[in-house]
Amino acid sequence: MTEKSKPYIRKTFWAIIASNLLHEPLASLYPLLPFILLKNLGATALQIVFFTMLKPVSSLFSFYWSEKVSQKKHSLYRNLLGASLLSRVPFLLALCFDNVWLLIMASTIYMIYMRAGIPSWMEILKRNLPSRHLEKYFAIGSAIGYAEGALIAISIGSLLDHHIHLWKILFGIALLLGLIASLIQASLSSKEEPPEAIESSKESPWEKFKRPWVDCFSLMKNHSNFRKFQWAFMIGGMGLMVIQPVIPIFFAETLKLSYKDLMIAYTICKGLGFVASSPLWSRALGRLPISLFTSLVLVGFALFALSILLATYSYLFIFLAYLFYGVAQAGSHLIWHLSGPLFANENESSRFSGVNIVMVGIRGVLGPPLGGLLCALFGPAIVLILSVILCLSGTGSLFLRHLETEDGLRKKLTC
Repeated sequence: MTEKSKPYIRKTFWAIIASNLLHEPLASLYPLLPFILLKNLGATALQIVFFTMLKPVSSLFSFYWSEKVSQKKHSLYRNLLGASLLSRVPFLLALCFDNVWLLIMASTIYMIYMRAGIPSWMEILKRNLPSRHLEKYFAIGSAIGYAEGALIAISIGSLLDHHIHLWKILFGIALLLGLIASLIQASLSSKEEPPEAIESSKESPWEKFKRPWVDCFSLMKNHSNFRKFQWAFMIGGMGLMVIQPVIPIFFAETLKLSYKDLMIAYTICKGLGFVASSPLWSRALGRLPISLFTSLVLVGFALFALSILLATYSYLFIFLAYLFYGVAQAGSHLIWHLSGPLFANENESSRFSGVNIVMVGIRGVLGPPLGGLLCALFGPAIVLILSVILCLSGTGSLFLRHLETEDGLRKKLTC
């Protein structure tokens, strides 16, 4: 690291902090949206299933936008800022109406373009920071954001219980703050920004549709460690996906939780687990193999589903569940965002990060409808048990991968 580069590293660090602080208000409010739709706008169970399904499915569309960076059709600045505008403007307009389907559509558009900008942001950080700074600064920024979320929860939970009509104003302010955060992120893209390439030949619509998928599977085929990581994470991630339509219905109709309790669980308990464990996860990422690191993350998500299952005996298990979720989410947040730069090594990371996004979309197509169907047929307890099994299956797959790698290294050393 040269003396000349130090000011830019500091600038990137403060941009990470600022962007996390400005993105967190909406991140804290967004989980309440299905409950607002249920309790205040009269949403049906079918609409909540659609809401929870479309959120991850939106990643399939995000993939096409983010691919424009790896194909050199968008600059990082244009990609990130365009995604920010397209994600927030429809949401702001939808807040003017009390229409459930309109809000579901706006929320889906938000998720499409919010995720679409992630590969650009990760590539900007990869270019601006040495790897030893990247993991540390990203973990610090995330922890500060979650700490802010806990403070937001303390004030907003009680406020919404008594003045629920203010939810639109709060969402609107949070969306505008997020736009400012994206402007700060995009301002860092000037360093080593690649020139935009001009397409030399016209492609048919079918070729444009299939090329990102071909590139995605080609990448996984040529990088076996990345492929095994993705499939194991896919199994464990399905454990979270199947319970997404179950949780809001279970909390609202079975447990009858208040907004205050929801905010305490979602933000304070989750935030406490996230902030307290982030330094540990940050150190572990530099010392543990990725397979072992990710298996520990999935154990945390299994404990989350198990604790929700036990919440019928005591509300305390809800708070414990989100404490486990916060700890697991701290590790998941690191490995999901940084696996692209970590597996890419010296190559451009945006395509690796794009694979993460599309795998979320595939899980979203399969998980929530399956969870909603099983909940309707057998009740929420069966879905929660299935979630635990899937998370532990992903853990087992990754742990076996770790043991195979260790065994291979021992054989090489003894030869």
